[in-house]
Amino acid sequence: MVTNKRTVWNICKEIFAWVLSLLILVPMVVILFNALKTSGEAINMSIAPPSKLHWENFGEVWRVGNILRSYINSLIVSVFPVLISVLCASMCAYVLARRKTKGNLAIYTYFALGLMFPISMVTVVKVTKLLSIYNTQLGVVLVYTALILPLSVFLFYGFLNSIPKELDEAAIVDGAGALRIFFQVIFPMLKPVTVTVIMINFLNCWNEFTIPLYMLPDPDKAVVVQQVYNFYGTFTASWNLVSVTILYAIVPVLLVYICGQKYIISGMVAGAVKG
Repeated sequence: MVTNKRTVWNICKEIFAWVLSLLILVPMVVILFNALKTSGEAINMSIAPPSKLHWENFGEVWRVGNILRSYINSLIVSVFPVLISVLCASMCAYVLARRKTKGNLAIYTYFALGLMFPISMVTVVKVTKLLSIYNTQLGVVLVYTALILPLSVFLFYGFLNSIPKELDEAAIVDGAGALRIFFQVIFPMLKPVTVTVIMINFLNCWNEFTIPLYMLPDPDKAVVVQQVYNFYGTFTASWNLVSVTILYAIVPVLLVYICGQKYIISGMVAGAVKG
């Protein structure tokens, strides 16, 4: 009887998973179909397949939207914050995990609070203008770094708590200093959570739309997701070209996620549970 109940429950879970997957795939199918339609066919953004495949839409968007330059801009404002956050967050989390003083607990709590509260774009824009980094990629890199640091510290901290302190003590006996202990002993052991932090933060930076929209008004510095506005106006929109732009923006994200989804899941579990 118990076995039958479990079988029914497993079947229900599988059905739910398939239905949920189909619901998630519907928007992707709509975007793909409309990217291959004419402007007139795509005006309703329906799920109906195109009457004829218009592959030239991809070439037009690549040319008009200057997608190659946008890819480079997106890589700049995505890769550098990730590298900075990995270095700073891992070292910070190492100190917080090894020296659990009241002051360090307050610092960790401060980082944890950073996961809960949204930013104010008005404040961010005013501060970047005050520092003369508004409308610069440096400004966006610094803002992104500040945004992704809390989660990075949280994940590294949880993983570091699972690494025994005896390794540090053994390295100290061998005469290693603090930096040597961290980079030669501890950091190589952080590979699982480091890969997770890199991938999650890269995806978050790549997909961010609001910050570059307000901080990078110069078209030459626009990232890929901003190029939607080239084909979308107040009174008219070329929905087929908008769909193509969306595809250009999400294809790298899909490739990254497909290649590294096991690292994202395992690293999240390790960082959250082991702590």
